[in-house]
Amino acid sequence: MSSDLSKIEWGSEELLQNSVKAYLATTYNQHAEWSGAPMASVPPSAFTPKPRPSTRYKMKSASDVLRSDAIKWRVKGVIPERGIAAIYGPSGSGKSFLVVDMAISIATGAEWFGYRVKSCPVVYVCLEGEAGLSVRLAAYRTKGSIPTGIEFIDQPTNLLDTKDLQDLVTAIKMNQMGGGVVIIDTLNRAVPGMDENSSVDMGHAINACKVIQQAMGGLVLLVHHSGKDATKGMRGHSSLHAALDAAIEVKRSGDERQWSVAKAKDGADGKEHQFTLAVMNLGEDEDGDPITSCVIRPIAGAGVRAKPLTQIQQIGMDAFMAAASANTGGADQSVHAGLEQWRDEFYRRSTADNPDSKARSFHRLRAALVDLGKLTNAGDVYRLPTGFPNQTT
Repeated sequence: MSSDLSKIEWGSEELLQNSVKAYLATTYNQHAEWSGAPMASVPPSAFTPKPRPSTRYKMKSASDVLRSDAIKWRVKGVIPERGIAAIYGPSGSGKSFLVVDMAISIATGAEWFGYRVKSCPVVYVCLEGEAGLSVRLAAYRTKGSIPTGIEFIDQPTNLLDTKDLQDLVTAIKMNQMGGGVVIIDTLNRAVPGMDENSSVDMGHAINACKVIQQAMGGLVLLVHHSGKDATKGMRGHSSLHAALDAAIEVKRSGDERQWSVAKAKDGADGKEHQFTLAVMNLGEDEDGDPITSCVIRPIAGAGVRAKPLTQIQQIGMDAFMAAASANTGGADQSVHAGLEQWRDEFYRRSTADNPDSKARSFHRLRAALVDLGKLTNAGDVYRLPTGFPNQTT
């Protein structure tokens, strides 16, 4: 609201009265949001912003942005519902097996490595190792049926060829597989002859992925290789990493394999998840030799090494522990604190300069701490998964 009331066009007596009511309601709502009380309706008044002019580029206020939908996840905290993502690693790391495992979980909606999954159609474009695709699926069939929500394409395609790109989009749409996940395994085989280190060539490849994504409205997941120096991430020009909404890195050291979230917008990156490739015996070939393939097996209790908490998350954990200390000695022996207890303690510790900022910070950090496994939540009562920890990071 303007601090110079002499410049406001008050108009009618009714508008003046509404303006007073709007001022009082707005002031009340600022405190209500902080305390969690019901919000009051704000009548139209002289304080109401005038309609924005109609232009091609739309201006948004900070309030407009804050009301926007939060990111929606396909695999919670790992890959989003929409955009472009990649899973990469060196040859032999098990990334293709990992992608098949993820694809089946997405098609069924089953949890993947403990992460919640929203089911959707999956199109798997297998351009590398297509001869082994049938035995990979046969291996998974020993664990149960292959879901109907996943379809495969094993014909060669060139995403830099306009006709191939259009035909691929058409096939996805006509088979009613839009709005889901399209997996391209691998990026190198999908753009034959491309100079991966060229910003121009990589730009064309990224644009082709955007065409697919925008046409179908879901996620394009690229399978790619690490560079010669695996510590520097994906092979090729850095513009690919910059264009991604999410990235999963797969590593191998001897028989030990692990994947981690290398990039996730508004997600928790840095966690490492260990897995093994379990060999499945599928019978014998025409020469009497065994036919085998592998399935992914997460290593139970392997431990997850995560990045340290952010400063605001650490303040949130400290506030939780302080609030929980008031609840010791009762029938509930768990380390717990109610939402209001925790919020009040956090607000006392927060360095934010206004109640709105404190409320937004608290909302984000409590969701993040649950997603990171630091806390559990049931009925707005938050608990540590196990007793008092030695450290919270």
